[in-house]
Amino acid sequence: MSTASPEAAPGGAPAGPLVEAVGLVKRFPITRGILFRRTVAQVHALEGVDLAIGRGETLGLVGESGCGKSTTARVLTRLLEPTAGTVRFDGEDITRLQGRRLNPLRRQMQIVFQDPYASLNPRQSVGQIIAAPLRVHAVPGDRRARVQELMEQVGLNPEHYNRYPHEFSGGQRQRIGIARALALRPRLIVCDEPVSALDVSIQAQILNLLTDLQRDLGLTYLFISHDLGVVRHVADRIAVMYLGHVVETATRDELYDDPRHPYTAALISAVPTGSEGTRRTRIVLAGDVPSPADPPTGCPFHPRCPKARIVSGSPERVPDDCRGELPPLAPTADGRLVRCWYPLAGDDRRRMAEASVDPAAAAEGAPAEPLPTTASESFPR
Repeated sequence: MSTASPEAAPGGAPAGPLVEAVGLVKRFPITRGILFRRTVAQVHALEGVDLAIGRGETLGLVGESGCGKSTTARVLTRLLEPTAGTVRFDGEDITRLQGRRLNPLRRQMQIVFQDPYASLNPRQSVGQIIAAPLRVHAVPGDRRARVQELMEQVGLNPEHYNRYPHEFSGGQRQRIGIARALALRPRLIVCDEPVSALDVSIQAQILNLLTDLQRDLGLTYLFISHDLGVVRHVADRIAVMYLGHVVETATRDELYDDPRHPYTAALISAVPTGSEGTRRTRIVLAGDVPSPADPPTGCPFHPRCPKARIVSGSPERVPDDCRGELPPLAPTADGRLVRCWYPLAGDDRRRMAEASVDPAAAAEGAPAEPLPTTASESFPR
């Protein structure tokens, strides 16, 4: 995919990122009562998220379930109102736009959803589904011809214009969703786990389609996924989220070859190698992700952080700064952004593995379990 950086301006486009979030906060109230409802707590979905997506770039967004990936996408596209912070699109502050002032923005941002079965109306034909954005935004011209052009562009037979979603396979339905997203010629497409519900071979086809569309149409992608192998294949840069915070941002090769945040290192160590006899260092994290309704003080990762316990010299406690103050998302010497008081260096990953809760599983040099090759490793055309 494109290798444009956030500062790049290909084709003479204005300088600066296409999409930028600064200090983005989103909290959902927890209420009680029937007649007199009152807020008793808040879910801290996003806390001070900073992101920038360059023009023509693919930014991968990864993290565990519930870390705030999809909420980030919905706030960036103004499907959800931010509690605080700023969202800019093409240099314009869109944080407080309302009503009709949002209509032009809707044409610039579209979403490809995770479930190709649930995201399509079973009572509408494919032609009606893909033409819906054209009707809503009153786009002039021959809609049928435009829809059939889009169907051909995503690898569908234009003659199937009048068929219904149940007559298509899962991969074909996702192609329908992609065609619908392309209908208004957007500049940004949010891919919210677009291949997680598909078979491995179909994943490869959809990912290659997205790559071709980006090359041909100059699209910008925010690509959300749990599969770190898929993200490595498609993304130019990757942002890692944990409990509503972006904890590290780097190019894909930097992130996979030399992670600096302890949480990133643990995620990378969990990626299956896919080949028998491959050796790896497994970092096993203690405990579960804390509740976003009651997040820990200081660094959100400190209750589970092996590096913090190495720094303190005790498996029972962490340094006071980790527990007491949130670290900034600060640049390192090589330019990547890391939210950690003690970024990884040297043999920290090996020491973290040795300090894991399951030393036998984390021992360096333990042979990996034989696994079949997955779409995470090979995407044949």
